[in-house]
Amino acid sequence: MKAKMARSAWREGFVPLAALSLYFTAFAFFLARLLPEYERTVNSVFVSRAGRISLAAAGVALILFLALRKLAGGTGFIPRGGRKKFSAADLLLLLLPLTPVVQYLIKNRDILSPGDAALVLGTFVIFASLLIIVIPHLLGRIGSAVTLAILGMAFAFTITDMASLSARFRWFEAGDLQIQLPIFVGVFLAARLLYRGSNGRKLLYLLLAGYFFANTLSHLADPEPDRVGAADGAGENPLVLLTGTRTPPSTPDIYFLVYDSYVVSETMLAYGIDNHEQEQYLAAMGFKIYPHTYSVGEYTIPSISRIMEVSEDYYGSRRRGVSGSGTVHRLLKQFGYRNYGIFQSNRFFQGIGSGYDYSFPEIDTRASARLLVKAILMGEFRFDVAFDKPTRERFVESKIGVFREEFPGPRFVYTHDYLPGHSQISGKCLPEEIDLFRERLTEANRQMRRDLEVIIQSNPGAIIIVAGDHGPYLTKNCVATGDDYDISEIARLDIQDRFGAFLAIRWPDENFAGYDEILVIQDIFPAVFANLFRDPVFLDARIEPRTISLGVISGAKVANGIIRGGINDGEPLFLAPE
Repeated sequence: MKAKMARSAWREGFVPLAALSLYFTAFAFFLARLLPEYERTVNSVFVSRAGRISLAAAGVALILFLALRKLAGGTGFIPRGGRKKFSAADLLLLLLPLTPVVQYLIKNRDILSPGDAALVLGTFVIFASLLIIVIPHLLGRIGSAVTLAILGMAFAFTITDMASLSARFRWFEAGDLQIQLPIFVGVFLAARLLYRGSNGRKLLYLLLAGYFFANTLSHLADPEPDRVGAADGAGENPLVLLTGTRTPPSTPDIYFLVYDSYVVSETMLAYGIDNHEQEQYLAAMGFKIYPHTYSVGEYTIPSISRIMEVSEDYYGSRRRGVSGSGTVHRLLKQFGYRNYGIFQSNRFFQGIGSGYDYSFPEIDTRASARLLVKAILMGEFRFDVAFDKPTRERFVESKIGVFREEFPGPRFVYTHDYLPGHSQISGKCLPEEIDLFRERLTEANRQMRRDLEVIIQSNPGAIIIVAGDHGPYLTKNCVATGDDYDISEIARLDIQDRFGAFLAIRWPDENFAGYDEILVIQDIFPAVFANLFRDPVFLDARIEPRTISLGVISGAKVANGIIRGGINDGEPLFLAPE
C-alpha cells in the first residue's frame, strides 16, 4: 500500500508538477527572448508568480515521495510504468486552448488574410500539441501521461485565454493571481476528474467540443467590425455628387498632419497642462485655430476614415479611407494630385493594402499574424503592441524627406504621428498617466514645429492642416466609460477627453472666410474643396455633426456641438471663445 502511494506521489504528483514548473520557466524565458521590449506583460508576470508556487509544490511532492518510499522500503528511485496510448479522441483536448485563439481570429478578421489566420492557428496548434500530446507521451514512462496531458491543456488554455481575462478585468502589465490560479486549477481538476471513467471522458470530450463550437458560432454571428455601409454606395457620396466632372481652378499642395490624441487648450488646461504657447506659435505661423472641433468617431480609424470618406459610412472596409482609397483620395487624384501616406506603422494597410501613390512604411503581408501571436502570448491586447514598425527616426526622416521633395504636380500628403498619443486604455488609469501625456506632448510639439518649418520653407502656398484624431483618454477609467460609469456621472471633460480633436489650418490666402464652416473634423475636406473651387456649395457635403459610438461615454452624445446626456446636458461641448 505504501509502495503504491509512493508511486502515485511520483507519477501523479512530482513528475507533473516538475513538468509544470518547467513550462512556467521555459515560457518566461521564451517571452523574454521573443519580446525583449516588454519587461512586464500579464502572462510573463503570471508564469513568474505561478512558477514559484509550482516549484514549491513539486518540492513538497518530492519530499512526500521520498518519505513514502522509505516507509515502503523501496530501492528503485524512479517508479516506471508503460506509456498510455493516446486515442484519436484525445485530440479533442486541443480544442480548449484553441477556443480563445479562434475567437481572436474572428474578432480580427478585418486585418487577417486566410493565410494570416492559418499561420496564427497553426502556431497555437503546435503550442497546444506540444503540451498536450508530445511531452505527456515522452514522459509517460516516469509520470502519468493523463495527468500531464490535462495539466498541459490547463496551462495552454490559461495562456491563450489570458488576453480575454485581461480585457474583462482591465489588467495592464500584471493580472491578479487570485483570479488566474483558481481558473487554472479549476480547469485542471474538473478535466482530470471527468477523465477517470469512460463515461466521464465522453462527457469531457462533449463539453470541450460544445464549448468550442458554441463560442465560435456566437462570435461569427457578430457583425464584421470593418463594415459600415456597402462599398458600392460610395458613388452616392455628397462630395462626389457635388464635384461631378468639375476641376478646381487652383490645386495647391495639401498637407494633412495628424498628431495622435492632440486636443485644444481648453481640454489641456482641464488636465493641468498649459499648451497656449504652442497655439500662439501656430497663430504666428498663419494658422487659424478652430477651438470647438470634435470627431464623430472615437478612435483613429473610425475618426480618420470618416474624414477621408466625408461620410459616416466606410463604404466597405473601415480601413479604406486611411489606406489611401477613400473618397477624398480618389477625387484629389481626379484633380491630378499625387497621394502620399506616411505612418509610423503599417497598421492602416492591414487586410486592404495601400492605395497611395507613395506610402511608408513598406507593407508587410504577415504583420497582422505576428501582431496577433504576440498579443496572445503576452496575454493582453495592449495599445503599444504595435504592428511591425520602423524606428521613429526612420519615420521622421521619411516625412521630412517628402516635405522637402520637389514634385512638378500637386500633392496630398497625409502623415500620422503617434505622439502625443493616448493612455494605455487598459481600463485603469496609471498613477502618472497625465504626466506621461505631458512628456509626450512636449516631444509632439517639437516635432510639429520642425514639420511646419520645413513645409512652409519649401511650400509656402500650400494648405496645411494640423489635427488631432480624437482625445487622449485621461479621465475616469482612461477608456470607454460605458461598462463602468452611469451616464449621470459623465461630465463635459469626459466627452472632450474622448471625442475632442484639435484643428488648425493654414490657408494659402486670406480669402477663406465663408468656405471654412467646420464643426467636426470630418468637415475638413468639404471646407478644403470649397476653398479650392471658391464655391461654398461644397459645405453641403458635411456630415451630421453627432458622435456615433455612444458606449464610449455611457450613452451621452454630442450633436451640433451640444452635449446630450450627463452632467452638462444641454450645454456646449466647449466653453472657450471662438
